[in-house]
Amino acid sequence: MKKSLFLGTLVAFTLFLCWYFTKSELFITVSGVLGLISLIIAGLLSGVFISGDKIRANTAIENSKERKTRNKGMFVFTLFGAPNFLLGILLTVLS
Repeated sequence: MKKSLFLGTLVAFTLFLCWYFTKSELFITVSGVLGLISLIIAGLLSGVFISGDKIRANTAIENSKERKTRNKGMFVFTLFGAPNFLLGILLTVLS
């Protein structure tokens, strides 16, 4: 999980440097889209977009190993996407 946070921060920092030197709107869009897609995937893995009945049904049929794998994937995508999404918001405000 530390790797995904480090990688997300590294990508965000690289996009920030590219934006700083070129002032191109492309880097704002790339950062925002990358962060948004990662957070949507994390939401899909966590079950945010389904009803409580379906969540209970899914947790009843999955074992603990599958649940741990799903939760780990959710945290990885969240930790990767959050710095990029925040950078997209920050760069939108700054430009």
